[in-house]
Amino acid sequence: MSKELLGVSALGLMVAGEFCAIYSEVVVAKLAQSGSASWETFVMPLVLMCFAGLFLLAAYWLGYVVVGDIWIVTVVSVTSLLLIEPVVVWSLFHEAPGRGALIGCVLGALGMLATVLL
Repeated sequence: MSKELLGVSALGLMVAGEFCAIYSEVVVAKLAQSGSASWETFVMPLVLMCFAGLFLLAAYWLGYVVVGDIWIVTVVSVTSLLLIEPVVVWSLFHEAPGRGALIGCVLGALGMLATVLL
């Protein structure tokens, strides 16, 4: 496979893994907010978190194979988390990010661009 295809695959796995992990965390927080704490309610987030872990492990592996620099892979992971989490939180809690969180997201995106382009 070409390095470009592996890179796109790594990025796709990273975004999917971060989304699944964040969604699981936010669903559990939503359950705590609603007072629902039975074990049955934790099954779906637990299974989804397991898939997230598999996706993230594969993304780190492929990402390192493609770029050969763990710091670039880490920055892409952290930045994808910074960009995805506010969207998931807003969609489940309907709370907009505050000024500080919004500035953090913008700076995270700029940091990822600097890492990839420089």
